[in-house]
Amino acid sequence: MTGIIERFLVDTHLWIAGGAAGLVLFSQHALGLPIRGVPVALVAASTLLIYRFDGWVDADRPSRGVVPVVMALAVLIWSWGQAPQAVRWLVGLGAIPCVLYGSRWGGGDICLRQVPGVKPFFVTGALTVATIGVTVLWSSGEVTLSQLCRLSLLLGILLLSNVTLFDLRDERADRARQIVTLPVLFGPTLTRWGVAGLCLASCVGLALAGDVFIGTHAETAIVIALSSTAFCVGHLNPNGPRFRYAICVDGIPLLLGISAWMLPA
Repeated sequence: MTGIIERFLVDTHLWIAGGAAGLVLFSQHALGLPIRGVPVALVAASTLLIYRFDGWVDADRPSRGVVPVVMALAVLIWSWGQAPQAVRWLVGLGAIPCVLYGSRWGGGDICLRQVPGVKPFFVTGALTVATIGVTVLWSSGEVTLSQLCRLSLLLGILLLSNVTLFDLRDERADRARQIVTLPVLFGPTLTRWGVAGLCLASCVGLALAGDVFIGTHAETAIVIALSSTAFCVGHLNPNGPRFRYAICVDGIPLLLGISAWMLPA
């Protein structure tokens, strides 16, 4: 039993799925919508399955067993059965580019991730659309376009920084696979400065804008998340244990989601 628990704890795909779940919870809170568990489960299960597929495609990044996959499939089927039609269309159609993005052609030598700069922005866009799209389409509450744009901007910055942190750790492996990420393109040092600057500039911008941008309590949570990401840029060792990296980087959006229960509406 101890071995099984440890196996789950070091599964980075589970931490990524947990981070996606946290973003859905935070989106519900930030948009003033009811906190619902089923859309959280749907996004988490879908995220885990997409990343598992990506792990299967890359032989040098083997996944950790089929038990999480079976559980994710069960959760996906359960949550899919309760999802509104619009959510099913979004998740179903959204899975197509994600699968194409992770696939390889020409005997495994060609993939979309090899297009310079595609990886961080594709992953950021896919997760932003999934978390906010599922949240809004599942709810009958009123959400303005201005709210959607502001939340999309903030989550986009956080996710881009999050994805780039993982790319910093995988810089050598991505270079060997000819996957041109930001660290491969600009080098680790310049990328670190860029991510830290982006996060801190966003915090300053939110402070200057006041609570009119996203709301006092949600703003406090996102500032803490961005500041924590900037701290990780400077203090997290890319060559350290993969589990430590996952719990620190993906733990930030997970804690952001937990704040949806802790902060007033």
